[in-house]
Amino acid sequence: MAYHPPTCLVLERVALLVSGPHVHVLNPNTGDLLQSTTTFADDAADKLQKSGPVRCIAVDADGVHIATTGDDKKLKVWSLADGLQLVSERELPKKPTEVSFTRDGQTIVISDKFGDVFSYPLHPESLPASTSETVGASRRGSLTSHENPSNGTLILGHASMLTTFLLSPDERYIITADRDEHIRVSWYPQGYAIERYCLGHEKFVSALHIPSFQPSTLISGGGDPMLKVWDWMSGKLLANITVFPAVEPYIKVKAPKRRRGSDGDGDGDGDGGEQKKGKGRRHRGKGKEKGKEEPREGSADVEQVEGAAAPKANETQEDSPIPDATAQKTSSGDARANSAAPEEVVVFVVHKISSADRGEHGRFIIFNAVGATALFYTPLPAEGIADASVHAVDFDVPVIDFTVGPKGDVWVLLDAQWSGAQSSSSSEKPQFVRMLTWDGATLSESRTGDVPLLASLNAKCIVSATAEDLKTLDLYSDLSSMPKNVDPEHDPLIRDTLSEAAAIDPETDGKELTQRELGRLRKKKALLAKIQEKEQQKRGASEVAETESGRAVKRTRSESGDADGKEKEKEKGVMSEDVEMK
Repeated sequence: MAYHPPTCLVLERVALLVSGPHVHVLNPNTGDLLQSTTTFADDAADKLQKSGPVRCIAVDADGVHIATTGDDKKLKVWSLADGLQLVSERELPKKPTEVSFTRDGQTIVISDKFGDVFSYPLHPESLPASTSETVGASRRGSLTSHENPSNGTLILGHASMLTTFLLSPDERYIITADRDEHIRVSWYPQGYAIERYCLGHEKFVSALHIPSFQPSTLISGGGDPMLKVWDWMSGKLLANITVFPAVEPYIKVKAPKRRRGSDGDGDGDGDGGEQKKGKGRRHRGKGKEKGKEEPREGSADVEQVEGAAAPKANETQEDSPIPDATAQKTSSGDARANSAAPEEVVVFVVHKISSADRGEHGRFIIFNAVGATALFYTPLPAEGIADASVHAVDFDVPVIDFTVGPKGDVWVLLDAQWSGAQSSSSSEKPQFVRMLTWDGATLSESRTGDVPLLASLNAKCIVSATAEDLKTLDLYSDLSSMPKNVDPEHDPLIRDTLSEAAAIDPETDGKELTQRELGRLRKKKALLAKIQEKEQQKRGASEVAETESGRAVKRTRSESGDADGKEKEKEKGVMSEDVEMK
């Protein structure tokens, strides 16, 4: 039976666990399950299921209110004062990437994929605009910038997808990161006043962290092979910690290889840098002899040519084996099957960064990577130190998320039913949550079984899921969406915008749009139609390839069967001749 893997754990005055669309509230000391959305009535449960998985969650300092967001682009505020009750629900302009409460608990700050950061009051204000005007503004959100259907206050905006943000401990500044390698330090709430940039990343930035014991320090990570330590107020880079060589062996979930035409941003995970030839005068006529192109170095064609041309060291050209026809047909069938299967590559994405102060044993950075089966930790280096040793705690299944508890214990959330894991007994319930404890400067899995909260998380918060639910959850989407790609088929921001534009009908909704917005709408609909046409062609090509590979295998089997039959007939003939001679 399949279950929703937990995706987020918050340990404050209460313990909050997110699994799919559901939220569980537990007592962190006794492990008692206080409230859960799984106990909702049928109507509320159906609505919750249709809203999709919870992507972001935050709890205020008093543990009274919870804010959740998801793919349905709704900001939901829940109250814990009298059970788990939905207090308000507001529409967001774009899909959110991060949510946070201010210290007083009266303001909710949210970043989105469009690159904007908005603030919302805890309780929604009454909208002076009419309902029709509000709906119209919402439908124009995919065609205009900074539109907000819930009257959120715009704090700042980036020109790229905003991946994460955090408020400084004194809440005078907001630090934001985007997919274009930028880290920006701005005033809060006057986000238009930019204080500083922390520049040095060459790829996307996906994780930020300010240690509570060292509030002047910022740790950042993303697609670069190192973590960076900053003095964020001055923008000075204090240290680089090379982590990718230690992480790479544990990355078990791979990303599909990009097709030609993707922007070669140096990920090393696809053809990337290869660009299509232009149609200008300089390139005129250069593509006429495509069939006579020489194979590129390192490609499969080169390997095949070199393997056929070069004999082994201990044999001459005459001694090299000659493949028979059956083997050649089998290899051609295998080649078709391999070409139909998608290629996968390693992509490095830092998911989360945290820290722990171990006193005399040192201070440590803790982090995990998307698709990696281990949790990693390394000493926080002093200024000027280039590298430090990186340690790993392996779980054999991908680490989804982790949380550092108040006592320094590390709670790790796992994809315990990952398809690539070694098969275990179906009668045993998977252990989605594990706990690590410190022994001096070493982090290892806790061997003490008497942890009530851990037992409750693995027993009382298990929610069944269908295959469609797990597909919607898409735990490893960051492997494809974080690396920059100019192809709109892979860019999440462009796809979200196009899907919103597709829901607008120019005939019925055209009165609410300006001429410029109508022009943008037509262009986006045309681009969406091209993407859908390419996807249909791709599916058709893969189906044809699978059919041809199946036919080739059947043909090979039949031919091998005929050859075996002929050999058996020959053997029978020889045996009969021997009998007659005798």
